[in-house]
Amino acid sequence: MFKFNTDTIERLKAVDKRYWAMGLAAGVVAVGLFFVCANQITLTDEALSKKEITFNVPPGTPAARIPAILEKEGVEVNDFYFKLSLRLTGAHKNLQAGFYRVYPDDTVGSITERLSKGEAYLFSWRIPDGSTYWEVRKSLNALDGIKHDSRDMTAEALLFAIGAKETHLEGLFAPDTYNFHANVSDLLILKKAYEQQQAILTEEWTNRGADCQVDTPYEALILASIVEREVARSEDRAIVAGIFSNRLRIKMPLQTDPSVIYGEGESFGGDIKRKHLRKKTPYNTYRFVGLPPTPIGNPTRESIHAVLHPAKTDYLYFINKANGDLVPSKTLAEHNRAVRRYILNKGQ
Repeated sequence: MFKFNTDTIERLKAVDKRYWAMGLAAGVVAVGLFFVCANQITLTDEALSKKEITFNVPPGTPAARIPAILEKEGVEVNDFYFKLSLRLTGAHKNLQAGFYRVYPDDTVGSITERLSKGEAYLFSWRIPDGSTYWEVRKSLNALDGIKHDSRDMTAEALLFAIGAKETHLEGLFAPDTYNFHANVSDLLILKKAYEQQQAILTEEWTNRGADCQVDTPYEALILASIVEREVARSEDRAIVAGIFSNRLRIKMPLQTDPSVIYGEGESFGGDIKRKHLRKKTPYNTYRFVGLPPTPIGNPTRESIHAVLHPAKTDYLYFINKANGDLVPSKTLAEHNRAVRRYILNKGQ
């Protein structure tokens, strides 16, 4: 019988170990290559043309549905590896609804990590400075990605829903940009804007100056909304507030066109005329002394601050030139000359 000597057997064992090690290494490399390749995403030509792709995860969506949702948006992933990655990151247990973004240099891992952290895309919506409550509601009703719970509410129901003690919606929402996740109720957005305006008003009222001519925070809100609509430049707020404060002090009508226009209602879209100045409405500040019954828009913190710290001035009148420059006057005669020069004759 043929027999291997001891040296031969040891050499064969060594060769066997080398082949086993080589096989193991090859297997590791193969598995590694699989995971590297499986971690990559593929974008369609249409998706590649975008800087970012957005996909929606509706409430209650199973994690296993995400690859199909991505595919509809032009993002192809390895289904097996994607689901595995969801499990490894824990996203399959705590998948948060919302709109998420995919970027061209993303991987399966980066997408699932975003899902696991709930890093959904935030929507942005802005309340413009001085905008009216009906403009705010119209803008919010046109916004995609949220629940429109307030759309069919009356003003009274909406006031109750946001916890407002006031009886009119005007002026209650702080002009600002609000960021929120998808599918949030518009009532929560409005409540946040209301609470922010209340916080601003409370802080500014607490620190008000001795020369302010309003008796309550709500009156400050009313006068601030007028200042907001009257100034062409932010730096003129204090002096315009000072002029209106002077008129209130001597019981002179405010005579502010924006208030008259507001009194014409949401449908008014033309130029103010004499017939409007003669009309008896609670907002016609040419016909009565004092403030209108409500704000005429949503004022900014800057305008609220201005009416609570008005500039000390002898001016009683002002106009804004076409370029935005403020032209204040102490007397009616000076004011009429300014009107003729800068408005009627369009002087510079």
